[in-house]
Amino acid sequence: RATDDYDRRPIEYYRDELNASYSTSSVAYTGAEKGFPVGDLNWFPEKKAEWLRTGVASSKSETVARDFQLAQNYPNPFNPSTSIAFSLGKAGAVKLQVFNALGQKVATLVNGKMPAGQHSVIWDASNVPSGIYFYRLEAGAFSQTRKMVLMK
Repeated sequence: RATDDYDRRPIEYYRDELNASYSTSSVAYTGAEKGFPVGDLNWFPEKKAEWLRTGVASSKSETVARDFQLAQNYPNPFNPSTSIAFSLGKAGAVKLQVFNALGQKVATLVNGKMPAGQHSVIWDASNVPSGIYFYRLEAGAFSQTRKMVLMK
C-alpha cells in the first residue's frame, strides 16, 4: 500500500516549489541554428534583440582567460553556419576574418575593441560556395589561423 499510495498534498504546496527551468548554457537552450535558443525567439524579446543586433556572444564565467586562444570551429564540417570560439587574455583591438583557399577575404566577423574573456561568433556561410576556408584571429601581437570545411 505504501508504494501505491499517491502523494495527497494540495496544489498550493507545489506552486512555490515547481522549478521547470533549465540552464541557459544547456544544449537545449543554444542548440538551434546560428546558436539561437530552440523555439520561438519572441518569448525572449530583450535577448532576441541582443542576439540579432550583435551576432557575438560573450560568456561571462568565473574563470578569466589568461591568454589568447582560437578554438576550432564547431561543427566542422558545417552547413550553412558554424560557431567560432576564442578567448582574449586582455582587452584590446580584435579582428576575426575568414579567407577562402586562394587567400581572398570572404568575411570580417569581428573588427573592433573587445573585453578580455571568452567569446564566440556565428558565421553564416549560406552565400558562399562549398570548400575549405581559413579563419584568422588577430589581437594585439597574437595571431592564429585555423581551417574549416563548408559542405553544402
